[in-house]
Amino acid sequence: MNDHTPEPVDENAVTRGHEVTETNVSMVIKFGYGLTAMTVISFLLMWGMFVAIEDFNETSFATPSPLVEDNQLPPAPLLQVIPEEDLAILRAAEEKKLTTYGWVIRTADIVQIPVDRAMQLIANDDRFKLPARPEPGNEGQ
Repeated sequence: MNDHTPEPVDENAVTRGHEVTETNVSMVIKFGYGLTAMTVISFLLMWGMFVAIEDFNETSFATPSPLVEDNQLPPAPLLQVIPEEDLAILRAAEEKKLTTYGWVIRTADIVQIPVDRAMQLIANDDRFKLPARPEPGNEGQ
């Protein structure tokens, strides 16, 4: 079966650096057939897998769960009926917080004061004042 008789080697080919042994053509062709067969088999397996997954999805998701209700409305409030009025109420509540005195947490003695008064207290407190810049001529003294 595998009876190879050595063929004469061309000495000029050897001196020029050429390959003197031939490629096994039958093995290259067999490898090509095998590669083609594996590719076709892989494609067929992938196609079968996609068909199986598609069938599974159709049977699994075709009928909804009995817990799902159609025409279910979202929880209230659905929409603002008069958004301008709601915004005015919100701004009035925020303005009241910013301009009045009141307790935040009475047991912990935390109070709120108007923003303008808080800014005055901070501005007059020595703990929050920045250090004065030295005069340009008196830096070393």
